[in-house]
Amino acid sequence: YIPSQNPHVRQAACIWLLSLVKKLSQHKEITSHLKEIQVAFISVLSDPDELSQDVASKGLGLVYEMGGEADQQELVSTLVETLMTGKRVRHAVSEDTEVFQGEGLGKTPDGHSLSTYKELCSLASDLNQPDLVYKFMNLANHHAMWTSRKGAAFGFHMIAAKAGEQLAPFLPQLVPRLYRYQFDPNLSIRQAMTSIWDALVTDKTLVDKYLKEILQDVISNLTNNTWRVRESSCLALNDLIRGRQADDLIDHLAEMWETLFRVLDDIKESVRKAADLTLKTLSKVCVRMCESTGSAAQKTVAVMLPTLLEKGIVSNVSEVRSLSIQTLVKISKTAGSRLKPHASRLIPALLEALTTLEPQVLNYLSLRATEQEKSAMDAARLSAAKSSPMMETVNMCLQHLDVSVLGELVPRLCELLKSGVGLGTKGGCASVIVSLTVQCPQDITPYSGKLMSALMNGIHDRSTVVQKAFAFALGHLVRTAKDSSVEKLLLKLSTWYLEKEELVYKSSCALTVHAISHYSPDVLKAHAGVALPLAFLGMHQEPGPDEEKGESHDATLWAEVWQENVPGSFGGIRLYMTELIAITQKALQSQSWKMKAQGAAAMATVAKEQTGSLVAPHLGLVLTALIHGLSGRTWAGKEELLKAIALVVSKCSTELQKPCSGQPTISEVVEVVLKECRKENLVYKMAALRCAGDVLRSSQEDHFSDMTEILFPLIRKSCPESGGASSRSPDEEDDDDDKDVKDKELQTEALLCALETLGKTWPRNPQTQAHFQSEVCGLMSGKLRLSTWKVQLAVLQAMKPYFQDLLLLEKAGEDSNALSEILTETCAALTYPLENKSYSSVRTEALSVVDLIVKRIGESEQWECMSVKSREQLQRSLSTLQSDARPALRDKAQELRRRIQSQP
Repeated sequence: YIPSQNPHVRQAACIWLLSLVKKLSQHKEITSHLKEIQVAFISVLSDPDELSQDVASKGLGLVYEMGGEADQQELVSTLVETLMTGKRVRHAVSEDTEVFQGEGLGKTPDGHSLSTYKELCSLASDLNQPDLVYKFMNLANHHAMWTSRKGAAFGFHMIAAKAGEQLAPFLPQLVPRLYRYQFDPNLSIRQAMTSIWDALVTDKTLVDKYLKEILQDVISNLTNNTWRVRESSCLALNDLIRGRQADDLIDHLAEMWETLFRVLDDIKESVRKAADLTLKTLSKVCVRMCESTGSAAQKTVAVMLPTLLEKGIVSNVSEVRSLSIQTLVKISKTAGSRLKPHASRLIPALLEALTTLEPQVLNYLSLRATEQEKSAMDAARLSAAKSSPMMETVNMCLQHLDVSVLGELVPRLCELLKSGVGLGTKGGCASVIVSLTVQCPQDITPYSGKLMSALMNGIHDRSTVVQKAFAFALGHLVRTAKDSSVEKLLLKLSTWYLEKEELVYKSSCALTVHAISHYSPDVLKAHAGVALPLAFLGMHQEPGPDEEKGESHDATLWAEVWQENVPGSFGGIRLYMTELIAITQKALQSQSWKMKAQGAAAMATVAKEQTGSLVAPHLGLVLTALIHGLSGRTWAGKEELLKAIALVVSKCSTELQKPCSGQPTISEVVEVVLKECRKENLVYKMAALRCAGDVLRSSQEDHFSDMTEILFPLIRKSCPESGGASSRSPDEEDDDDDKDVKDKELQTEALLCALETLGKTWPRNPQTQAHFQSEVCGLMSGKLRLSTWKVQLAVLQAMKPYFQDLLLLEKAGEDSNALSEILTETCAALTYPLENKSYSSVRTEALSVVDLIVKRIGESEQWECMSVKSREQLQRSLSTLQSDARPALRDKAQELRRRIQSQP
């Protein structure tokens, strides 16, 4: 009946066969057919029905007990071959055959229904005791039926107990394997092995006794080739380490962490989940171990940190990194001062992790963002890094630092500042330095120089956020540094600012000095002689093309430094006059045109603020520096020097008259300025002419003859008229039209400047006036007739100093013919601006000139020099003003008419 196709028949036959073997074990028919009986039981082992398998395994155990030594050997080899090779008795399948029954044994991944027995065989083979397979099978298959009263009749509990006694010598090898098998993902194997375990392990301390062996077995099988073994090892380890003391696990901690990190990246999801579960349990156990007060806690920290730092937070697997960081943060909270010996390794590793753990997409976005977007993004990234768990751990470590640890930490920190590539790492390093200066200022003093040097190496970072972070750190660090180191730092910044043209150098200098001024004002005051002149020069820096309107730029930072550290601008310049002149001279000698212009602007401010109070030797120093700056070719911003010279000479002309060694004379200044007036660049030429006008006016020097060589051509030059047909394209014509308009505007501006200078430089020298008075009058009168209102206004303004200083109007009978000619020409020309209906400013200025002429003629009693015709012309033009909308002009015109009419 055993080979029957019907599973129910086979099951019934198997139970009958088991009953016969059990009750009639000594019968001749039974003992003579042991091999056939074993083959029958083995064939039923492969049935999908669990009861049939259970009955068959019990039967095999009984058969084995009944046989002699030779029979037992043969039975073992037959059973082992059948179980290990998977050979099975084939049953013919009909349409009524039930292939699978419920959740039968045939659900294992390798497709063999004998997998449970294979494992049992493998277990026996590993112990070099193949015959033990019978004992295992007896213990493994305790079907629910045998626990009933009917089952008890068979007395299988006695068999189980006997098997347990026989297996006792093999416990050291068995326990680790059986422990792991209890967590096998295959349900049948798990149940079978749990049954064997429950039968063998009656003493609950057995696990503690064999803990070392179990740990070795489980850890070694974490990376087994078979996924089921890896998964069961993870779950077994998870169960094993719960509630263990530090002494039990400490020797295996590093190996457990490293191996589980590898398994967390397993190809099979269920294995990964098992590893994740175990790692979380291990993390909790380790954190608890670090909380204790004994040497075990210190040893745990010493074992764990290298693994977490070297294998965990730098892993490519995100889950490994995340778990490592969480564990580190928890340990740092619980371990406290026990972290101190490891701080020199822990802090740099965590700072590096700030970059490696940052999503790489942020770097990609940062590269493609605009400058403004990049700054905002970098600021957000740095803020996120500072509030990250890594930085939290770093800050906890910093609380336990002392001088013994700093010796190892600072060199690593310096190396990280120089070689660190990420925004988070750089910002984190700067933050650590600030914390160190606050928490242990005395201890860090010997290392301040090295840290300052490292920060200076990286302060020219492309990211303005990193620049600010490094400057912020330097601002705090100078408090703990030696005076010589601070002096060296400031001198280096000064050199960079003057010599480097890249904007990144200039901005880093501004940020650093501003940070020192803000966070260490006492240090800045101690080195004010170096820092403040640099700040004064920096105040005059023009905003770069990338700097947005309204946004604070470097000049604003420099201005804050200057204003916060001097007793008012006037007092500050006076206090640091020598240093200011020295630094502006260096700027003027720079190879960069921008720096020259900046130096010129700074020098102009010195002159402007100190005008009237500049005396020797400072007056000589300032003027000499300005004159030296003028030498060489023209560059953008050079006009500032000319403005400064004009200011100084205008306000200090009395002082300049006094002879003094090292101080240029007025004549030397005029000579230099006249040389600049002859430069071709029209814009610069105008600045030079204005300067010359102011210098000559204030010093009363007569260089009119030289000036006419420059001024007359400019005044006589008429604006080019455009006309005639053009064969050029409309676009070209538009471009040319724009160019023509700009050229005309520049020419007009040059003419206005020349006329202004003409008036300013008109001397009171009789010989010069006699030589040029008619020519100057003719030029001015000519320009009044056919000119724009701006030119008319400029001519009228030039006429005032001309007539005010005209010596012919001082004494009667000097040269009445010459005066008559001048008045005739002027009166005829004045009719044009007086009758200008469009611009009241022109009419007002013209009335002022007429008023001055009438007044001067009256004072010198030379009315006879103004012809009747000229008087009539003036009166006629003045009468047109009777209807002027401005009452003041009407009244003035009426008064002048009466005065002219009343003269003989």
